[in-house]
Amino acid sequence: MREELPFPDKVLQTLHNLCATAADLARRGEEVARILQKDSSEIETILDKYKSEGFAENFYDNEGKKRYYLTGKGIIKVCSIFT
Repeated sequence: MREELPFPDKVLQTLHNLCATAADLARRGEEVARILQKDSSEIETILDKYKSEGFAENFYDNEGKKRYYLTGKGIIKVCSIFT
């Protein structure tokens, strides 16, 4: 039987499920937070940590909102969850 994923991995998996795998497909932290029913600042903290580890990237959109997407390394990390 499969163990429960740690919550930070669920955040990364959610980005993957939303197809946020390139800058033009990036999602706002608040979108991910809404899906996971968590506070957006908690989600952004997790995603910022993943950015520092090379699993995600971010930028500010034209509304000044931070958007996140997975890097190649992040996609591999998510895919490794399933193996």
